[in-house]
Amino acid sequence: MSFADGLVVAAAVYWCVAVALLLLSSVGTLLQPALAARRGRRDDQPPVSIVLPIKLHDAIFDAAQETAFTQDYPQIEVIGAAAESQSEAIDALRTIFARHSQIPARLLQSTEKFARSPKVDNLKAPILAATHDTILTKDANAVLEPGDLAAHIRHLTPDVGLVCAVMVMSKADNFAAEIEASIVNGPHARMLFLAGALGQGFGVGKIMLFRRSDFLRAGGFSAISHTVGEDNAMAKAMKRIGLRTVFSDREVRQPLGRRVLRDVWDRQLRWAVIRRDDELLSFIAEPVCQAIPAIAAAAIAAPLAGFSSVQAAAVTYFLWLALESWLSRRKGWPLSWSAPAVLIARESVMLGVWATAWVTNRVVWAKERLGAR
Repeated sequence: MSFADGLVVAAAVYWCVAVALLLLSSVGTLLQPALAARRGRRDDQPPVSIVLPIKLHDAIFDAAQETAFTQDYPQIEVIGAAAESQSEAIDALRTIFARHSQIPARLLQSTEKFARSPKVDNLKAPILAATHDTILTKDANAVLEPGDLAAHIRHLTPDVGLVCAVMVMSKADNFAAEIEASIVNGPHARMLFLAGALGQGFGVGKIMLFRRSDFLRAGGFSAISHTVGEDNAMAKAMKRIGLRTVFSDREVRQPLGRRVLRDVWDRQLRWAVIRRDDELLSFIAEPVCQAIPAIAAAAIAAPLAGFSSVQAAAVTYFLWLALESWLSRRKGWPLSWSAPAVLIARESVMLGVWATAWVTNRVVWAKERLGAR
């Protein structure tokens, strides 16, 4: 077999694997909520401390924090934490506290400077000061739906150390926001939903539900202070003491509004560098989940199926577009008439981010430039 023939065969195999993964992950995305709900069998509702680490105040801040107070749950307290003593975000959170005076709430200033991630610095004081052993941390831009806390609790069984939720994006109000929504709700969410359907879980830090006693037994803050990927580090720490990480049957939303493409790039690059450091093998394989490499493989392998390269590439592109658009419609995720252009732009950004992540350790978090390790 010549090199050219071998390349065609290899491209055909690659295309088959990529399309099979696209189909399988789409099915997993639809099935995961029902499968996970069947596994969540805890039926008591222990008191919970909800921790809100805050920094920047943006258009969705007030509404997102409000959702911590609107859970149908018998006993909670809410603890806000900020590194600053005064800020617009702090003032807004105090106003929200006042609107819900029937729920115990307090604000702590986090002065710690021991961790690679400023978020971990911000979490230490409220987690150690929480009244209750069961703790839910929620990012400032994450939105809880009514009943989410009770649903998440059902998954915190004795053999589970950490409950997370698959993150999805909503309310994409410009083209850059549509690109980010397509990245997160596309290959990222599909692969996480597939893992969840198979009973697996990963540390995804938009919301994290755990018992403080388990966390401290797993090494506490010393186990997560070395990285900006504290969520995955916590999952690994729980695994070392024999506790699993699982995904809830409820996803967690982040409304995007209007985005700037540079911010989209910075955030996706930060996550890519974390994945490179924490899950190298899966990071290497990430392009298999993307459309452009599959389109290129289709063009190379086209002669085996009697198609021209242009025909095979077009069929692959429209297959990807049609399946992801159908899935977005079924799940209620952002979808607009610009989806064909968004898919091309998303794929270009994802490949650029993936390539750049191999050669940098500098990431941006809350407008601060940090070393990932």
